[in-house]
Amino acid sequence: MTFDEFVTLARKGGVDELQVEAMEGDIYLFHAIVADDTHTLETESGEVLRPDSLEHARKLLKGAGGLEELPLFLVQQTAYDEMIGQQSSQESHKTRMSLRTGT
Repeated sequence: MTFDEFVTLARKGGVDELQVEAMEGDIYLFHAIVADDTHTLETESGEVLRPDSLEHARKLLKGAGGLEELPLFLVQQTAYDEMIGQQSSQESHKTRMSLRTGT
């Protein structure tokens, strides 16, 4: 799904939530959740859309306009167990964000 398609669908209420996934190496990805399906957002040329930072992700969303009410979450995988020598888990942390404030 392209970013523009996402914006159009989200403005119509067709997106359940948007997740900004933080990955290793300061890589961020957008995942739109639509009716239990996950869609990674892409550019018009078909490349995965990768904001440079969490602030850049917010600026893209604010700049699109009309997305202030869309549920927005930061998703991070935890590497803590692996770092301390225990079995790693696929646990992720999901934190609510907002376009209206600094959180």
